[in-house]
Amino acid sequence: MEVQKNNMKNIFRVFANDWKRIGRNVVALVVVMGLSVLPSLYAWFNILSNWDPYGSDSTSNIKVAVAYDDTGIDISGMNVNISTNIIEALKTNDTIGWVFTDTSEEAIEGVWAGDYYAALIMPEDFSRDMVSFLADNMTHPEIIYYTNQKKNAIAPKITDKAKTAVHATFISSLTEAIMKSADIADNIGAIKDSDGNNINKENVSGNSILDILIAKLQVVNTQVSTFDSVLTAVSNIISTAQSTSDTAAAISPDLSVKFDSEKAILNELNNTIGKSNLIDSTIFANIANDINTIQGYMNSVSEIYDDMGYNVADFDNSISQMGSSIANTLELVHNLESQLSDSITKLVDFKSSGTYSLLQTAVAFNTEELASFISAPVTIGTVDLYPIENYGSAMSPFYSVLSIWVGALILVAIIHVKVHPFGGYNITSVQAFFGRYLTFFLIGQAQALLITLGDLFFIGIQCLHPFKFWLAASFTSFVFTMITYSLTVAFENVGEAVAVVIMVIQVAGAGGTFPIQCLPTVYQAIYKYLPFTYAMDALRECVGGTYSWYYWKCIIALLIYVGICLFIGLVVAIPCRKLNATVNKSKEKSGVMI
Repeated sequence: MEVQKNNMKNIFRVFANDWKRIGRNVVALVVVMGLSVLPSLYAWFNILSNWDPYGSDSTSNIKVAVAYDDTGIDISGMNVNISTNIIEALKTNDTIGWVFTDTSEEAIEGVWAGDYYAALIMPEDFSRDMVSFLADNMTHPEIIYYTNQKKNAIAPKITDKAKTAVHATFISSLTEAIMKSADIADNIGAIKDSDGNNINKENVSGNSILDILIAKLQVVNTQVSTFDSVLTAVSNIISTAQSTSDTAAAISPDLSVKFDSEKAILNELNNTIGKSNLIDSTIFANIANDINTIQGYMNSVSEIYDDMGYNVADFDNSISQMGSSIANTLELVHNLESQLSDSITKLVDFKSSGTYSLLQTAVAFNTEELASFISAPVTIGTVDLYPIENYGSAMSPFYSVLSIWVGALILVAIIHVKVHPFGGYNITSVQAFFGRYLTFFLIGQAQALLITLGDLFFIGIQCLHPFKFWLAASFTSFVFTMITYSLTVAFENVGEAVAVVIMVIQVAGAGGTFPIQCLPTVYQAIYKYLPFTYAMDALRECVGGTYSWYYWKCIIALLIYVGICLFIGLVVAIPCRKLNATVNKSKEKSGVMI
């Protein structure tokens, strides 16, 4: 018991002696104050710089050029240029700092020069390719994406958000353009029905596209029926002409000659009877007039025969060919009329079905709303189990833990771990170890307290459990100062180097920035053995919310490192003293190393 009291007295004598020397030396006091403040600055600056790097306020400052050579395409008589629609949509998008250049060459040159982080170029056939699925040969549209990966390592990852935004805009603009071009109700024009009246949106029941289509088909069917009647009448006329032609073929082409001879005979008979006064001469005069009239008719017929070269057979053949052609045409018209009737019947049946009701509801949507729905048909409802306000708050555990390690590392670099004899006291190695560590512990706690207060009240990170946050930071400082102190006590300068190496490994492989599953296999194998892992998880529990007893499990896990460090500083250090002495002599002989 007396030995334990003596050990405690010597430990506190070492601690008190250290602070007397620091208090008497202004430079040492300033250095201690600086050691207490520097780690907190490291944490605060990093947290502030990462406060919201992926938010629109930050990414909107990243310049991405947009240009197009697209000439557009005609759809249903309407010129559609999807590129211009996208440009207009992007002007309202503040995700990225869009820069709309006049030419694609200007945009590409800006990426080469570093004026822009990336450029999106839409080629001249972009609109045509976007709607190529309406034709037989579908072509995938291509957008050319230029990125300057030399300018910044993270910027290309952020500018990928630009591709995502443009992709969604592509789909929305394309859908809207097609819906507008397909909006028959808005572009119906004047359609005549069977009575000659105009069919427009006011005449069509419900203004539905299907009603308009049925009305159009009925109009066409009426026109085809009329054409059928006309062709039938023409066919009858041709049949009559055929019969007449056959009769005419039996008649001699010199009828008028025969009528002339008969007329001469009648005239002679008229003169003879007239001289005898037996019959009224007026009768024969009337007969003579009738004969003159008939002769006129026959002269006309004779002229027709003369025009045809007195070839009635050719006339008959022409009429026969015409009749055959009209008969074939009439048969086609009958088929067309039958098909139109079937189509109208099917459309009427479809109109009364439930499928059409659903389609009618879809077409009734506003084109912008329907385009928005098709571009993002599924809305994902996000439920944040451990919601964190911003990226800076989410990263505060990593940067706070890292700054605590940096603070512990600076301490062993500035303050000696070796205790020199003072006051004639017999100080053992164990007493010296704990006596000097108290100074490291006290400064480390000051560092952790400043970091915690700054995170909570100066920066204003989200923290659901402020007291636990400070407790975890305090315990982390205790463990980290013990690690760096023990390594330095055991291996001196080599121990300091080892502490730096451990820090580098933990920064890269403890899952502080990227998920551990994204890191190389070697880090996935060792991250469970790194103190950073448990220190960060303990702070994360305070920022986002605790789960069961995991917070305390992390604290207990950190205690294991304390036991390991005590073993190194008190046991492993004994055989290493001779080795350290040899190394120090070698450094002194070099004349250039401390």
